[in-house]
Amino acid sequence: MKMIFSFCVVAILYFAGIGSKCFAQNNASKVLTLSDCFEYAFENSYDLRKAVLDRLESEAAHSENKAALFPQIIGSATLTNNIKLASILMPGEFFGYDGDIAIEMGAKYNSYAGLNLEQVIFDANLFTGIKNSRNARELTRLKEQMTKEELIYNIGNAYYDIIYSQNLLESNLQTLVIMDSIYAKTELQVAQNITREIDLNRMKVGISNMKVDIHKSLATIVQQKNYLKVLIGMPIAYDFMVSDQIEAPTTERIFIEDTDIRNQIDLQILDREQTAASLEVRQIKNSYIPTLSLRASSSYNFEAQKFQLSNSQFWSNGTFVQLTLSVPIFDGGQKLHRIRQTQYRFQRVQEDIKQTEQNILGDRESYRALLLTGYNSVQAQHENLDIAEKTYQQGIMLYEEGLYSITDLLDTEKSFREAQTAYTYELVNYQKTMLDLMKAEGTLETLVNNNKK
Repeated sequence: MKMIFSFCVVAILYFAGIGSKCFAQNNASKVLTLSDCFEYAFENSYDLRKAVLDRLESEAAHSENKAALFPQIIGSATLTNNIKLASILMPGEFFGYDGDIAIEMGAKYNSYAGLNLEQVIFDANLFTGIKNSRNARELTRLKEQMTKEELIYNIGNAYYDIIYSQNLLESNLQTLVIMDSIYAKTELQVAQNITREIDLNRMKVGISNMKVDIHKSLATIVQQKNYLKVLIGMPIAYDFMVSDQIEAPTTERIFIEDTDIRNQIDLQILDREQTAASLEVRQIKNSYIPTLSLRASSSYNFEAQKFQLSNSQFWSNGTFVQLTLSVPIFDGGQKLHRIRQTQYRFQRVQEDIKQTEQNILGDRESYRALLLTGYNSVQAQHENLDIAEKTYQQGIMLYEEGLYSITDLLDTEKSFREAQTAYTYELVNYQKTMLDLMKAEGTLETLVNNNKK
C-alpha cells in the first residue's frame, strides 16, 4: 500500500511541472531550451529594453546637437489693447499753460509681427560638442551590447542551476521509488520474523530524509525559476520546464587561439570614455576661441486709436542684420581648472584600460585551466557513477536474496546518490566555466547561434 502511495506522490510531483521531459509533454508547462530563453529575453528583458531606450535617447540627443548648426527662425506676433494709457508730465509753457500738465502717450492699439533668424557661423565649442554627442551615442550602443552579453551570461548560469536542481530531484524521486519498494518487502520480512525491525526503522528514516530533500529541491527549483523569469522578462505566473539535456564536454575550446582583446566590449567602452574625456578637454579649450554668429530680424508695427488692420500710415517696418563676434577675455581660471579635472579623469581611464587588459588575459588563462580540470572531473565522476550504480543494483539483488545487510545497502544507496550529485555538479560546473571563458573571450553571442534549433 505504501509503495502505491509513493508512486502517486511521484506522479503528482511530475505532473505539477517537475520531472523529466516525457512527463512535461503531458503537462501544460512548456519545455524551454537555452535558445528559447535567449529568444524570449531579447524580446522581453527589462534590462535590455532599458538599454535600447538609453541608445535611442542618445541618438535623439545627437540629432538635437546637430540641429544647432541649422538656421534658427522664430516668428512672433503681439496685439495690445491699452485700456488705460499712461500719462507723463510735461512743462505747460510748451502748450501755453502755467505749470506742468499730464499728457497720455501712445495709441490705444498696438500690434507687432516679425521674423527673427539666427545662424551660427563659427563656434568651435559647438562643433566639438557634436563630436562628443556622437561618441556618447556609440557609447550607449556598446553598453546595449554589453547588457545583452551580461544577459546571455546570467541566463546561462540560471538555466544550468535549474538543470542541476532538476536532475537531483529526478534522481531522488527514482531512488525513492526503489527504496519504497524495498521497504514494502522488508516490512513483510519483519512480519515473518525474517528481518529485524531495526533494519526497517533505519530504512524508514532514510526514506523520510529523502522526502525532505525532495521538498527542499522543489522549493529551490521554484526560486531558481522565478529568478530566470525576472531575467528574461517572463510573468511570474507563467510556468515552464527546462530541457535537461547538457552538451557533452570537449577539450576543443581549451586549446583555441586567443582572440584580439581589443574587441572586448569592456575595453571598447573604456576607449569611448577616454575619447569622451579627450573631447571634453578640447571643448573647454575651444571656449577660449571667439565665436561668430549672424542675426537678422524683420518686423511690422501697427499703432492706432481705433482697431483697424489695414494698409495705413500706422504700419511701419523695421529690418536689421547683425553680425556678432564674441571674444572671451578673462574667466578667473575656471576653464583651466575644468581642463585639469578632465585630464585627471582621462588618466584614470587609461589606468582602467591597463587593468582591464590584464584582467582579461588572466581570466582567459585561469578559465582554460579550470575548463581542463572540469573536463577531467566530468570523465572521472562519470566512471564513478557507473561503478556506484552497478554496486547499488547488485546490493539490491543481494539484499533481496538475504546476502546483504541493510547497513551495506544503505551505504551503497548513499554512495550512489553522492555519485549522481557529484557527476551532475561537475557537468553543470563545466558548462558554467565555459560561460566564464566565453565571457573573458568576448564570444558569448556565439552561444546564441550555437543553441538555435
